[in-house]
Amino acid sequence: MEERTEKEHVSNHVDIESKRFFFDVKENHKGQYLRITELSGGRSSIVVPFEGIEQFRDKLVETIKESLELVGS
Repeated sequence: MEERTEKEHVSNHVDIESKRFFFDVKENHKGQYLRITELSGGRSSIVVPFEGIEQFRDKLVETIKESLELVGS
């Protein structure tokens, strides 16, 4: 049976209000990925394959800019 191992390359976190967000760059047998985990009573995560990380960042920045324009901040 194949052993499933995970290597962690980068790990950061930020606390916002009553939530803590972890940003972890890891690697497993499928390749590198970014895992964003939210802790706020429970735990939920999203995983972004590293090949799409710049596209993910660009869409996130675009969405933040558009939402700030709507709110007027």
